[in-house]
Amino acid sequence: MQFLLLYGVLWFVYAMISRSTRDFNADMAEMIVWTREMALGYPKHPPLPAGMLWLWFSVFPTTDWAYNLLAAANLSVGLYFAFKLASEWLEREKLASVLFLLAVIPFYNFLGLKWDQNSILIPLWAIAMWALVRALDTRKAGWAILCGAAAAASMLTKYWSVFLLFAMGITVLADPRIKAYFRSPAPYLTIITTALLLAPHIWWLVANDFPPIRWGVGPRRTAVSLRDWMEGFAGFAFSPFAYAAVTLILYWLGTRPSPAGVADSVWPSDPIRRRASLLFWIPLLVPILVAIVTKTKLVSLWNVPALNLLPVVLMSSPKITLPRFSLKVMAIVALVVPLVSLAASPGVAWLRLKFGGENHASYAHLVGAALSAEWRKTTDKPLRLVAGPFGLISTAAAYMPEEPSTFADFDPYLSPWADRARIEREGMAIACPSDYLGCLESLKRYAPNAPRKEFVITRKWFGLESPPEKFTIAILPPK
Repeated sequence: MQFLLLYGVLWFVYAMISRSTRDFNADMAEMIVWTREMALGYPKHPPLPAGMLWLWFSVFPTTDWAYNLLAAANLSVGLYFAFKLASEWLEREKLASVLFLLAVIPFYNFLGLKWDQNSILIPLWAIAMWALVRALDTRKAGWAILCGAAAAASMLTKYWSVFLLFAMGITVLADPRIKAYFRSPAPYLTIITTALLLAPHIWWLVANDFPPIRWGVGPRRTAVSLRDWMEGFAGFAFSPFAYAAVTLILYWLGTRPSPAGVADSVWPSDPIRRRASLLFWIPLLVPILVAIVTKTKLVSLWNVPALNLLPVVLMSSPKITLPRFSLKVMAIVALVVPLVSLAASPGVAWLRLKFGGENHASYAHLVGAALSAEWRKTTDKPLRLVAGPFGLISTAAAYMPEEPSTFADFDPYLSPWADRARIEREGMAIACPSDYLGCLESLKRYAPNAPRKEFVITRKWFGLESPPEKFTIAILPPK
């Protein structure tokens, strides 16, 4: 527990410093906007992350430090449940190494500090797998209900978790004690719990013509050529192991495994240890088969939660031993990575200030402040709606004290709450990068008679400044 607490604190401080010259990531900001339009589903994803975020910001202020704290806490919680999951197969030095081997994978630090649907699945998948194994062994109602709840929570976070459910099902069917399991209430409690928790969202999907599914499997995810598909496949198949390169090196140097030991860990003859291999390999391999049939272009980050069981798959065999000295080396490396990153964090912040980032991430909250000021000059009505490019306006809205909703990309699909009637009734503040012609055309379409103002914005940081950016703002007052 001491390691997990220290780990979370170090990465929280890293996030605070390295992100001090940029605002919320656009996807993280979008979820803040969703909390202002609470629903049973959203255009791009299921509803659980928005609900979790609403609860979090009901306790904490909507600030950078609170969001970074949530992301860092999620990493530590994910490592904790990955450790508990691994304890079903590993013990002593091997079990202790799980935290250190996972802690050097970027999914559990750099990439995981973006609190989104992928990083949220790290603890949820670990809990679901752990509860399944416990339910199989004990057939107790509590574990069965927890398994169903975690499986439903995973699906309500990202539909990619259907591959987790498939892996869990195959693991149950391959278990040697399957008859005793199905003679107990456990599997039925798991199924009922999952179904009950998913039912409201399924009703919403049917009533709204399945918007997040259309977003996930529509033309934007379809490979346009064989080369395009192969590029996605290469990233999906090999990137997780590239991300885990330090882990694999530490494992190899620390255990010096024999070929027989590697084979016995990757695909054990023991059916109990084989559970871990099934739960690990199926979510990695089955999506490739589905992508071949559907011509879907895979994305490497979708594999984030699948690596929870990597240490088990590497070391479950009794033919592999881990000396205590190797464990100490792993622990040192696991602490050196965040410490070195922390030392480098001011440089990261400076580079982000100097070169900017995607979606005008260094300027968004300043654009939001300008929108608020111009709105107050134009009308005394509350500001309820802001419009502009998705990344810029989502992040700007997340910081604005009026807590407006967005009309992102002027797209009714992305913002179903922003229809014509609402725009006319409540008005809208619009911001565009001054060189973004598509946004300026939309501004002209929605507010043809509104005066435009241009602002040159720079971000200051310890006496340094970002390159100036020019933005155009227009106010469409309510009727």
